[in-house]
Amino acid sequence: MARLSFHEALGVLGIGDLHPGGAEASSFLLDEVAKEQPRLVLEVGAGIGRTTSRMRSRGWEVVSLEPNAVLRQRFAAQHAAGAQAESLEAFAGAPGSFDAAIAESVLYGMCLPDVFATLHRLVRPNGLVAMVDLVWTREADPAVAARIHDETRATYGIPMASRERLTWTDWQMILRQAGFVPVAERRLEKGARAVGRLGWAAAVRHPVAVATLLRYRFLTRRVAVPPGWVESWMSVWRRVS
Repeated sequence: MARLSFHEALGVLGIGDLHPGGAEASSFLLDEVAKEQPRLVLEVGAGIGRTTSRMRSRGWEVVSLEPNAVLRQRFAAQHAAGAQAESLEAFAGAPGSFDAAIAESVLYGMCLPDVFATLHRLVRPNGLVAMVDLVWTREADPAVAARIHDETRATYGIPMASRERLTWTDWQMILRQAGFVPVAERRLEKGARAVGRLGWAAAVRHPVAVATLLRYRFLTRRVAVPPGWVESWMSVWRRVS
């Protein structure tokens, strides 16, 4: 059996909301999207389905994408319809078919111009794209940022931030160039909680995942990010062209 990555181990243990800000960030994004009364929403990187449940409880129809097989299996245990295995890049949705799209801490690992061009195609005119991500600040050294990306990917099986030192200003520029305008933006306060607590029942059922998680938390000490180099933003954007 292949070694679980950090986010896979958390998923097996039923720990979701791994994005910056956790459930509170999700609530902010969904409350903003709800103002437009969406019917069909595309979820990019559904994980184990926490935000999926929140959207469906609001009466929205959701198409969830989750390329990771471990997380997708956990998702299926909670949602009978399951999640589609395609990545956003491979998803062949009809142009303009979604009222909104949401992505929580997944876009940073993709080519942003391509990603936002794809979302622009999938979301209808005046539709919304909601996201939360960890980004670099101008204080970050580009070469060191690339090294941190590579080290965290090798250590945890998933990078903590983009390889290119893209700041929030860079994200804003790329979004505008793709045909979006901001509806709501908010920088998360430092220390905003993301990872939930581990329950004893899950720990007993999945000892290998627990051992894997403890190993990763020990390794956290080896990858240090200088203070002021990263920040997290949650935002909602409207397609205008």
